[in-house]
Amino acid sequence: MLRQILPAAALFGAALITGCAQTGEKAAPVATETAVETGPWRPFSAASPWNTPIAADAPIDPNSDILMGEFAGLNALHINMPEWSVAVYPVDAATPKRSVQGLYPDSYGPGFGFNKRIPIPEGATAAGPDQGTGFLVLEDRKAGKAWEMRQTGQYEDGNWFAGFGAEVDLNGTGVKTPWMRASSATQGMSPRASGAPLVAGLIRVEELKAGRIDHALAFAYPIARTGAFVPPASTALDAGEGRPANPFGLPMGARIQLDPSYDIENTLLSPEGKVIARALQEYGAILVDDAGATVLFAEAAPAQLAEWEGVLSPDELHLLFTPEFMSKNFRVLEIGPTLAGKPVQRR
Repeated sequence: MLRQILPAAALFGAALITGCAQTGEKAAPVATETAVETGPWRPFSAASPWNTPIAADAPIDPNSDILMGEFAGLNALHINMPEWSVAVYPVDAATPKRSVQGLYPDSYGPGFGFNKRIPIPEGATAAGPDQGTGFLVLEDRKAGKAWEMRQTGQYEDGNWFAGFGAEVDLNGTGVKTPWMRASSATQGMSPRASGAPLVAGLIRVEELKAGRIDHALAFAYPIARTGAFVPPASTALDAGEGRPANPFGLPMGARIQLDPSYDIENTLLSPEGKVIARALQEYGAILVDDAGATVLFAEAAPAQLAEWEGVLSPDELHLLFTPEFMSKNFRVLEIGPTLAGKPVQRR
């Protein structure tokens, strides 16, 4: 018998939220800063697109207004934390290695294989809810590696299973070779629809406590384009299993940005909310998956959720980041030519 069964499911955020937009005035443009290496830890190299600030003259997509109108017309911006996010556990050379069995044929990404043994601490659990995506990350910062899984759980005998698993180079760029150019299609895949690593773009406890996020954030929303992607994504969202084909909307890998001239400091956002907002101005957010609402992602293992108490809440951004505000103050950076297709049907 399975201790838990985690079928694939679209990410789901919060219910529709209504709130009063706060007032903020336009200010002088914020100067673009160079990514620093002295702040809180972040995955990937300084040259990674996840860690590269948006240039002041970055071109805006000609369809930005239309795309942002569709993006923002759904709900206020939510932060996935206790549910539908990513549980991250630190591991090292002393962490016990446990066998992980694939739930499906050909469901192994880079670094995974039949009964692959990876470091998993005692008591580790995937992010909730029980019937959710089951995202789990085992992060070895010293070794520069992470092991990421989807639909993760344990059998009653203690052995582990996953619907898909991939190893990530934490010192690399965080960008996989597009699936059609990789040595095999699964080498371009990850637990996410976009092929982006689960560690990419997470809001971290240590960052908010330090008062700075020096990387782009990951986001998802309900009406992403299917069958097309742009780097840093390496796969496309596929249609099927109740999801109709959608030739419109943002493709996986698209980047949005909060207008850097918007005066975040004169809003009623909490200090932590302002840290997130400044990251959205300096680095933007990259589309990594589909979801039932418009969401960012914060790390969500039990220890991290405990640390979030009194620091950050799922509705931290609701009052300012309303649909009306986002349609007026966010923009889509130039998307450019898209790549097509998806290697395998997501389960």
